[in-house]
Amino acid sequence: MPNKQIGAFSIETVIEQDGPMFDPGHLLPDWSADVLDEHGDWLIPRHFDLDSGMLVAPIQSFLVKTPHHTIMVDGCFGNHKERLNPRFSQQDLPWLDHLKDTGTNPEDIDIVMCTHLHPDHVGWNTRLENGQWVPTYPNATYLFAETEWKHLEAENAAAAQPMAHFVDSVLPIIAAGQSKLVAMDHAIEDGIRFEPLPGHTPGHVGLTVEDRGVKSILIGDMIHHPLQLAFPDWCSAFCSDPALAIKTRRDFLERAAGTDLIVAPAHFPAPTFGLVERAGDVFRFRYDGE
Repeated sequence: MPNKQIGAFSIETVIEQDGPMFDPGHLLPDWSADVLDEHGDWLIPRHFDLDSGMLVAPIQSFLVKTPHHTIMVDGCFGNHKERLNPRFSQQDLPWLDHLKDTGTNPEDIDIVMCTHLHPDHVGWNTRLENGQWVPTYPNATYLFAETEWKHLEAENAAAAQPMAHFVDSVLPIIAAGQSKLVAMDHAIEDGIRFEPLPGHTPGHVGLTVEDRGVKSILIGDMIHHPLQLAFPDWCSAFCSDPALAIKTRRDFLERAAGTDLIVAPAHFPAPTFGLVERAGDVFRFRYDGE
């Protein structure tokens, strides 16, 4: 699994599933097959699968280790959960085994943070035990950006029926007394802090990991797919405030381009980590080792 050393800190991906995953027109409403004429040379096969016509994107978590904390970032879809998309519903995947392959057990996690509270980022917050949803990480404090929590709470209240991921992956953490609401710029320790990246959701945040002159940021779904570097004004179908999402993305890309900031988007395939570079008036992503 891809990993990155940031000074004395480390970041490792924990992959739940990978491969052709998303219908391009569903994920990116501005998609057109004509995109392949101009960008197919780098899209195929790493980011677009010709046989299925689907975008390739992993569902993965990030494990951050410092001398003081073991932090789980984002929670994939999880197992045994009812979801609207049948592809991700009632899964039974060996994600916990993949976590253990890193030398980490659920009991070792002492902080959990989610860049935002969409179903593919909260699923492993909980697991099913004797018919009940319980925290996957019994010794962890789950940090929720207060703005994001209030947004999801309001969404759930306005829904015709309770939102499944709110019920099975967020509320049980609150009920267990393991949650803490924090500001969108919350600092976990020196060099580890939240960074506001709103637009995809109102409380969407990244996680900055910085030590000994090396800096990385886990950006969640601020950028879903590398096409959004070539087309920064493209939003996903799941962005709650597209105008703000575009502004946040463009501002970030302008700041990051040409620097040594190591960027880790949630759904970019291995090696996941890379740098933002300018490509004329837009941008491109250069993966580690390229």
